[in-house]
Amino acid sequence: MTGSAITCTLLSTSDVQKIAPVSSGTLWVRDGKFPGPIQVAKNNLWRSDEVGAWMDEMSLRRTAPNPKAPAQERR
Repeated sequence: MTGSAITCTLLSTSDVQKIAPVSSGTLWVRDGKFPGPIQVAKNNLWRSDEVGAWMDEMSLRRTAPNPKAPAQERR
């Protein structure tokens, strides 16, 4: 791993909740809807790059047209 730069930080539950305002019980990890945490000692920590990618995906879903919507709603 020579010359590799660290490109992410580890976020606590409260850090994640500031970025993606969901309750700690709703961090959707079990459903695979949210990146899983890394356990360090007794703490759950999330990789900032994975949380950022999840947020990017949610933004794309929000702005994408709904193919099931009636034609007049898609315009």
